Amino acid sequence: MIKELKVCLEVGKNYQPKAQYSISMLLRPLGLGPKFCCRNDLNNHGLYYGHHPEGLDAGVIILSFASEVEDFFEARQEIDIKLIKWNHYEDFDYPIVFSSEKGDDLIASTFFWLSGWQEFTVRARDRHGRFPYHASLQSSLNIAHIPVVDIHRAVLQEQLSSSKIPVNSKPLNGNHWIFCPTIDVDYLKHWRLGMMFREKVEYFLFNNRNVTILERCCRYFQFIKSYFTPGDAFQKALSQMHKYIRRYGCATVFLKTGAHGPNDVHYQLDQSYVHKMVRDLKSDHFEIGLHSSYHAYDHPEYLRTERKRLTNLIGDAPSSVRNHYLRYAPIITAPLQSGAGFRIDATLGFAESAGFRNGTCMPFLKFDCLNNKVIDLWELPLIIMDGALFNRQKFSPDEAVSYSQDLLLQCKKFGGTGVVLWHNVMGEEMDYYGWNNHFEQLIEWAHQQGAHIDSLKGALETWLGHRI
Repeated sequence: MIKELKVCLEVGKNYQPKAQYSISMLLRPLGLGPKFCCRNDLNNHGLYYGHHPEGLDAGVIILSFASEVEDFFEARQEIDIKLIKWNHYEDFDYPIVFSSEKGDDLIASTFFWLSGWQEFTVRARDRHGRFPYHASLQSSLNIAHIPVVDIHRAVLQEQLSSSKIPVNSKPLNGNHWIFCPTIDVDYLKHWRLGMMFREKVEYFLFNNRNVTILERCCRYFQFIKSYFTPGDAFQKALSQMHKYIRRYGCATVFLKTGAHGPNDVHYQLDQSYVHKMVRDLKSDHFEIGLHSSYHAYDHPEYLRTERKRLTNLIGDAPSSVRNHYLRYAPIITAPLQSGAGFRIDATLGFAESAGFRNGTCMPFLKFDCLNNKVIDLWELPLIIMDGALFNRQKFSPDEAVSYSQDLLLQCKKFGGTGVVLWHNVMGEEMDYYGWNNHFEQLIEWAHQQGAHIDSLKGALETWLGHRI
């Protein structure tokens, strides 16, 4: 049950939608919803944010306002890292993007992170068109492991509590936090001609020159064993992942229905294996979402067609989408996904590093920075991806588990949603050593930590308190 809290904004016209969005996203996890009003309606109770805090009743909480933020956002500026202030909260030193002599501007700082403002203004992109981790403030300030927005909310909660304004951080299905396992099915079949060439020729002839003869022989034995073992490694892995997760709850499985270039692998949807897999997943209440093709993140026709194909396959219109390669265009992708009928995106994590890309582990609505308005699309932010841990951050299996647990403890601490991405390629132990161990250990650990383990759609419905 969301309770109304009166909020007075006295800010510029163009900044007002940003401030309203930021306040709404901060208050919602506290069981509060803003009722925007004029200052005369505050009546000694509520929040004020703006240019003229003088003369308000004593019971009104005045949120610090940095007057330069209006010009900053209007001019679509990049942040000057030298102006960032640091504060301390419990175990964290965390950055405040905007502040004034009167205090920290939590509202503008929250908007900066949740809206993805740095991705909107910084031009750097990698070869896949993605905003790269190395160009982010998270990288520059070494704060990818800190959910900055959730700390802002905790600070605001303290202000509310000190003013006797009750908050309701209700348990989620009897649990304090939610863990969302997700699986991207990039490949339905392991032994394709391209894969055989890569593993049999490229790896053994060219890519293992620094490997000892004994290790080379062991890996070659694994290759021969996997090739002649009945069943496909990727299909068996997907089945095993399904069975393991259902011990504790359910998950979201992202399937592809389109391929438009060399970075997509086409798989046949009309085969009996696919139909059985869909039936098995749905019978255990797993969600099936769309893993949109490499070019669909900014291509409306591709996205609509792929969503329609998946609808025909599973019998229901999918609610959730994640873009292949985590491709995302700040101006284009979210409006495109919302327009196609999706309610949830789970793309926003860094491809090169685990952590909090938007500074939060809470679901949040997307914001259209170009048109200055809220988009009817919820983001369930991606915190951890197996490929980032093992291939880019180069963690050992034990290090990957430990680092993942540290991040997810923040989700538990703040009562958020921990979204983790695995791929069914973990069935091939030669190429993906330690990935399966990471998968099993993390799910078992989340269960022991009291998480409600659910799909993305199930998690959002629990979090909102109603069906979507």
